[in-house]
Amino acid sequence: MKEIEDKILSVLSSSEGNILEDESAVQILSSSKILSNDILEKQTTAEQTEKSIDLARSDYKRIALHAAAMFFTIGKFFFIGVRKSIIFN
Repeated sequence: MKEIEDKILSVLSSSEGNILEDESAVQILSSSKILSNDILEKQTTAEQTEKSIDLARSDYKRIALHAAAMFFTIGKFFFIGVRKSIIFN
C-alpha cells in the first residue's frame, strides 16, 4: 500500500497538464483502486470471522462458568470430608 501511495504522489507531482492524459497515472490509480477493493473485501471477511469467533467464545464462557462452580464445589466437599473424618476419628 505504501508503495502505491508513493507512486501516486510521484506521478501527481511530476505530471503536467491534464492528469487523465497520462497513461501511467491512470494505470497506477486503477491498480490502487483494485488494491483498495481487495482490502475492503478482506476487511469484511475479517469482521465476519470476528463475529463468529465472538459467538463461539460466548458459548464457551457459559461452560467455563459452570465448570468453575463445579470445581470449587468439589473442593469444598473435600474439606467437608476431611473435617468429618477428623471429628469422627
